[in-house]
Amino acid sequence: MMSGRTILIVDDDEALRHSLAEQLHLHEEFDVEECGDGAEALEITKDDRFDLVLLDVGLPDMDGRELCRLMRRAGQKMPIIMLTAADGEADTILGLESGANDYVTKPF
Repeated sequence: MMSGRTILIVDDDEALRHSLAEQLHLHEEFDVEECGDGAEALEITKDDRFDLVLLDVGLPDMDGRELCRLMRRAGQKMPIIMLTAADGEADTILGLESGANDYVTKPF
């Protein structure tokens, strides 16, 4: 039974995307959608159907922080959690300043 909460996973690492989606599906509380680049993510978030976005910083077509800024400028208010291997304090600050609600480093 799905609760109607929908999560978007944006990561170019297909194996990681599928693994995260699989783990979230185990709880039977979430609908999960996936995409591998920023342009697709920007397009599919226009309809406000997502309750949370898990966003990789290192996307092939744009920096995830820039994508986060674009989503916020477009009026997207859903929580965005950055996923990245960059674990420096400056990286965290840049991620949060771009509009992310949290910043989680890989591997987790």
